[in-house]
Amino acid sequence: MPSSLKSLTLLGFALVSLPLILALAMALVRIDKLSNQGTLAIQEVSGLVYGTRQVGQLLSNMERSASQYLVLKDQAIWRGYLELRHELLVLTQELESQAELQSGVAELLRQEALLHAALSEQLADFDIALLQEKYDSLNEQGNDLYRLSRKAIDTKVHAIEQSADQLRTTVLQSALVIPASLLIALLFVRLLMRPINELKPQISRLQEGNFEKKVSVAGVQEIQEVAQILEAMRVQLLELEEQKSHFIRHISHELKTPLAAIREGAELLYDGTAGSLNPSQQEVSGIIRSSVSRLQQLIEDLLNFNMVLDNSSTLKPQSCYLSHSLERVLADRALEIQGKVLLLSLPPEDYRIPMHPEHLRVILDNLLSNAVKFSPVEGKITVCAALHEQILVLDVIDEGPGIPSEQHELVFEPFYQGSVRADAKIKGSGLGLTITRELVRKYNGHILLKDSRRGCHFEISLPLNGVEKIIHV
Repeated sequence: MPSSLKSLTLLGFALVSLPLILALAMALVRIDKLSNQGTLAIQEVSGLVYGTRQVGQLLSNMERSASQYLVLKDQAIWRGYLELRHELLVLTQELESQAELQSGVAELLRQEALLHAALSEQLADFDIALLQEKYDSLNEQGNDLYRLSRKAIDTKVHAIEQSADQLRTTVLQSALVIPASLLIALLFVRLLMRPINELKPQISRLQEGNFEKKVSVAGVQEIQEVAQILEAMRVQLLELEEQKSHFIRHISHELKTPLAAIREGAELLYDGTAGSLNPSQQEVSGIIRSSVSRLQQLIEDLLNFNMVLDNSSTLKPQSCYLSHSLERVLADRALEIQGKVLLLSLPPEDYRIPMHPEHLRVILDNLLSNAVKFSPVEGKITVCAALHEQILVLDVIDEGPGIPSEQHELVFEPFYQGSVRADAKIKGSGLGLTITRELVRKYNGHILLKDSRRGCHFEISLPLNGVEKIIHV
């Protein structure tokens, strides 16, 4: 097989064209042969028709001249008769070349020779009546020649029709070459497309951010060169991804260490452990405390966003329990829930879910933190879970002020702050719902904010194979 795409393409065109060229050449040869045969037949037919008609006319003229000679004995008439006879002999010699007329011409010449001998000797018993009888026989023989010529013409027409039938058969046989050419073309298209089709899913993996699997393909040189370039790009992207993740983890760790000390100091100042503060100092310490908490939330969102960008966690088969993830999130939000005296309604059934535990925790944490933040005192938060044909549907519903319908899509955009403000003292980062949406999309799911008469109603659909409803809690 050719090693380059160009040579493979040229070979394909050559092999596809070859049967068509051969079929065309055969058809042209047949057409040329039929054309020559038709031309020759027309010439022969015209010659036969002209010759047989001339024989009849010459015989009539000779009969008239012979009759005049018998009566007048004029040598000028005899010479005219001889000239007509010479023309007859020349013409019959030409007609004798046709195989179909040879016997008829021979019989005509034999009878004419006997008649000519009788005229030349001027036998006593040779009169006008006998002459007419002899010429009647010759004319009948001439008519036989005409009938034989018609038969010869029919034979030639039949031969041409047979040649036309053969040409038609050849053309039909040539038409069978077209499917063969199409099959060859399809074969070469498949040969060309096979490495491209192998390359497409690998490119899609790179587009999705999956850099773990090596890019390789078997095929012509040009396709292999493209695969090598993509492989080099994959390695570079993988290195950049690792460097980015390492950098974010490192910088987050470096920020969290001094931030923890600052937060602890701010708490000591705020609660008066380090000494009583006047109202102005108390206000400043409160601002520091809130800002430190917001900064900590931003760092956590930054880590979560980095987790969204990291695809390695979705490639490894993992599973988690819905109840465990809910317990972790509610434990982190226990003080806020108790502070607002919120009522929680949790799903009565547990589910084993094939997804990364941290992904599920972040999704639930972002939705529940919003629900807690916007819920009124003694409000109710409802978490529902249901399985419909391997599609896990999670609902988080609160009784807060809700979000206007025109902002339902905007709340998932990065750093978007809705028109409805929460009672919380710490402002959100604006990344929580964005991170949630991207994590849901990683599992080919979708999240939407449904219309509700009161509060917010977030619904998540996750098409996951292997979800199990395991226990009642």
